Amino acid sequence: MPPSSSGSQSAPVTDLPVCYRHPGREAHIRCNRCNRRICPECMVPASVGFQCPDCVRGGNQQVRQARTPFGAVLRPRVVPVVTYSLIALNFVMFGLQHIVGTSQVGVLGGGVVEVNTLDMRLELIAKAHWVDGEPIGVANGEWYRLVTSMFLHANVVHIASNMISLFFIGPLLETLLGRLRFLLVYLVGGLAGAVTSYLFMTPQSPPSLGASGAISAVFGCLVVIGLRRRILDPGMIMVVLIINIVIPIQNTSIDWRDHVGGAVAGAVIGAVYAFAPELIRAFGKATAPREQQTRLLNVLGFGTMALVLVLSVAAAAVHTSHLNDPANRTRTLDDAARTPAVTRVVTDPPPSYPQAVGTYPHWG
Repeated sequence: MPPSSSGSQSAPVTDLPVCYRHPGREAHIRCNRCNRRICPECMVPASVGFQCPDCVRGGNQQVRQARTPFGAVLRPRVVPVVTYSLIALNFVMFGLQHIVGTSQVGVLGGGVVEVNTLDMRLELIAKAHWVDGEPIGVANGEWYRLVTSMFLHANVVHIASNMISLFFIGPLLETLLGRLRFLLVYLVGGLAGAVTSYLFMTPQSPPSLGASGAISAVFGCLVVIGLRRRILDPGMIMVVLIINIVIPIQNTSIDWRDHVGGAVAGAVIGAVYAFAPELIRAFGKATAPREQQTRLLNVLGFGTMALVLVLSVAAAAVHTSHLNDPANRTRTLDDAARTPAVTRVVTDPPPSYPQAVGTYPHWG
């Protein structure tokens, strides 16, 4: 007997398959990774089938970036942005030096010399004063001169030699270390070179300027890494070493101390990266994942740079205290004790030009 129509109940309706990201849209395809249903808008083509946007994002985050042995991101086409930027900055500063112009300033013992206005405000001067009595120089609180002096050059030959050197050695080290590490080697090494020069200065010392300390730091870092990893020709290294270290020592117009200080600082920093496998093994991380080894190398590398920076600042502070100690009298080249005297401007430039602290500046 057939059931009556009054007692019959309709069969339950099965829920339609919908997209987990768009509940109002029907979806018949599942993500290959999470097996959730996705609508056509959420379907991302994969090597086999489709994936949802969430799985694609998660997969991209898990992909390891290729890196050099020194922690730098390995890019398919490396453009040495930092090297070119530093070269451009040095040329811009050289142009400003000529736009500002020069003036005549009296020298100790009588006579006048032509000085560049921008040079006298930014170059490395130990201790002096303007003709109106206002003190200038690092020992008088103008510590910025330790950095700004790195971006000034005495003449066309000076800047050409420095920038050509940077053009040839900078891109290789920037590729190996990465942009940030390379920039820090340049700046920290340049500061160390300037401080080394400052440590030998008295109020009678000529001013110093030039990027050679920073470039020597880049060279020193590259030499240590290159020799350890056997990626540089020793013969080429000896030629550059003679040009950057030996020749400056023989030339009295070149501040060789700046070269040596920068090269030593760069070599110390480079040693951390050159001997990275040994250091990682010494810390018991030889079998650790690559990410942990990279983090340890970053700590060691940046820590070494910070240490060089702190030692440089401390050395500058000690020498500043020595120069400002009234008990210390300055000695001239003939070893005769004397106290610096204020000289006067012989011509009629704008007021507040400084006294000249030497006949010719040192350049490096």
